[in-house]
Amino acid sequence: MEDICNYIPKKVKTGEIDYHHFVYEASYKRLNQPFFHSTYRMILPFKGECIYKVGGKEHHVAPGSLFFAFPKTSFELLGTSNFTYLYISFNGANAQGFLESFGITPDNCVFSGFEQLAEFWMNSIRRITPSNANALTESVFLYTLSFIGSNDNQPEEVERFDGITKYIEQNYTDPTLSIKKLADIYFYSEKYLSALFKKNTGTKFTDYINTRRIKRAVILMEEKRHSISQVAASCGFSDPLYFSKVFKKIMGITPSEYSKRLKSNG
Repeated sequence: MEDICNYIPKKVKTGEIDYHHFVYEASYKRLNQPFFHSTYRMILPFKGECIYKVGGKEHHVAPGSLFFAFPKTSFELLGTSNFTYLYISFNGANAQGFLESFGITPDNCVFSGFEQLAEFWMNSIRRITPSNANALTESVFLYTLSFIGSNDNQPEEVERFDGITKYIEQNYTDPTLSIKKLADIYFYSEKYLSALFKKNTGTKFTDYINTRRIKRAVILMEEKRHSISQVAASCGFSDPLYFSKVFKKIMGITPSEYSKRLKSNG
């Protein structure tokens, strides 16, 4: 996906915060660094990881992090090739005091627990028009700030994971289903999704989906109406040899051996 840059029209009456841009930066490496801006920036990583260097300190940031850059303060982003992020630039006479009321200062400028907001930010930036730009940007900005310092800062992972597993249940026979595809669909990093599966299932994503596929394979083989290659394809395996390898790992015997056992049992 390419960059998205929205210029926010100036309000008739300047409020506590003036918003300037709402941007999705897909190719930050083409930009000149170090950065030095006249505005504040609220920055939400979307994919990949980077080191945020500011004030002589280095901060590791990735999807799930939220960090702030300050006016007339030099900073650098040293990230992976796939690092992308969204940001809102803003200013205002009361901007500094407003941020400080949330505990946001140059010495406390990186926060965690914002994985659930990536999709919200991306959907919002896609909906911006000249007529709704100010209101929508302000809504995203204030809603994001509301998570800072909250006891509920961590996302509701159970609900999120349930939604992902429901999608897998409906699509596990698709041979193109992968952790990368899920990351693109749900706007999370592959690293975050891998950790989510490990935390909620105790297994890797690959093991999780292969187990689901083999369960389906066993049911089809017990019907005794399909060849092994047909079963493999029906369960999401494009390679029969890989199917046989996975089947043996989970079931303890090869598909051929299992098929013979079924026949011998009548």
